[in-house]
Amino acid sequence: MLSIFNTSEEIAHSDIDTAVLPLGSVEPKGPHLPVGFDLILANRFAKDFCSAKAVYLLPVFPFSSAMETRGFRGTIALQQQTLWDILNDIASVLARHDFRRLIVLDFSNYNWIVKHCMRELNLNRELIQAIWVNPKQFAKEAAADELLPDFGGGAIETSLALALDEKLIRTPLEDFDANLPRESIDYEGLSRVAPQGFWGKPTLANTEQGKQFYSLMLAKTHDYVDYALGLFQNGAPIGNHEIEELWWPRENIPGVEGNGLDWHNTLAGIADADPGLVIIPTAATEQHSPSQPLATDYLRALEWSRRLADELGAYLLPALPVVTSWGHIRYRGSIPLGAMTARRMLEDIVASLVAGGFKKAAIVNTHGGNWVIKPTMIEINQKYKEFQLISTGDILAYRGQMPVEQLHACEVEASFIQAFYPGSFKADRVVDHSPKCTASAFDLVGIGGVSPQGVWGYPSRGTPEKGRKDLQRDVADAAAYIREVFSKGE
Repeated sequence: MLSIFNTSEEIAHSDIDTAVLPLGSVEPKGPHLPVGFDLILANRFAKDFCSAKAVYLLPVFPFSSAMETRGFRGTIALQQQTLWDILNDIASVLARHDFRRLIVLDFSNYNWIVKHCMRELNLNRELIQAIWVNPKQFAKEAAADELLPDFGGGAIETSLALALDEKLIRTPLEDFDANLPRESIDYEGLSRVAPQGFWGKPTLANTEQGKQFYSLMLAKTHDYVDYALGLFQNGAPIGNHEIEELWWPRENIPGVEGNGLDWHNTLAGIADADPGLVIIPTAATEQHSPSQPLATDYLRALEWSRRLADELGAYLLPALPVVTSWGHIRYRGSIPLGAMTARRMLEDIVASLVAGGFKKAAIVNTHGGNWVIKPTMIEINQKYKEFQLISTGDILAYRGQMPVEQLHACEVEASFIQAFYPGSFKADRVVDHSPKCTASAFDLVGIGGVSPQGVWGYPSRGTPEKGRKDLQRDVADAAAYIREVFSKGE
């Protein structure tokens, strides 16, 4: 298995032609499960499923198209069109990089559009061999009748949570059955059908049952993927990849250590805390030279936003691992979205926050190419008179025409990785290079046109000490800036 903790160079030198995209969600799961349970499950399951396989494991995309659940505080729902475009953008980039197969592991209860998207990728566009799997559905199909229904937060999901980590569960547990057809959610929305945000029998959950469900999900997913791959022309099962590369260094989702308010909290926990501010981290999955992982910007967003949210008492959303990064498209493993896809994604996130009663949000952006955020932010602030969206500083699309000495995969980023993710830093592959041209080269030829190894600066100057000091300063400056901007409107 290779992942975003590898370098683009390592992805390029491999013969891996299969990518795996896990889909999580931040959906209602009742008063007893985290709103981000599907995200937590997706991270764990994807790691276990991909272990020892010849695949490129993409970061979990954190949000679903659970529009039926919009209005619950702390949850996020994308429009169907937005998720459709995200999947098509990712598939197009993978195909461009000679990936022949895409396996989507879907953990949401509401991503109805994903199956249709995979069908059209296969039969209309014939772009990539695409397979959609919802592993939780395998567990539901095998469950005894008394454990059903489970339309989010029921016996099956609660059992799986117990198996993963019993600390995820909040007690006491109560059951709820709306005694209505499931499609009532489609017609009326979850809040009217199930006001507490779940529908099922969590009191019947137990740890051993959860372990059995999880094992069944893995086995059935393996079987189905092998079956589906065999239907394609020249289809073959996924090969083995004996060298296990680095996964999450802390055996968890990076950046979520601490006791801050985030998607590990329940609906009730978020409502009780009543945070006035939301932190939205935006990043990128892109090449960062032969010495730094594809996840460099993503990891910076996670670490920075976690500390900032704790400092401000804010509600922290999962970081967006892919936004726009077309200046790096030449490098295998980079995953950019189209600018208009990224725009709609941010608009949908804000619409969900507004529906949940939030009035303030701040973007923590760690990728210089996410310029579409600025005009999108401007339009959002004009659209919603009772909601304000800011960033941690100005996001400028124009950088002037003076030559730039350091811009990408340079001293700052090398210092960060050495300080916080040293296992992902390849010290023996550090390359210094500064084309000393204008930043507009990204618009014209991409970084590959001026720096073949994707370096613009001097990563050899990086140190762990500098990385820690830089992050501490960034958090302090961002906190001061956010307080200043929002205080002017009070």
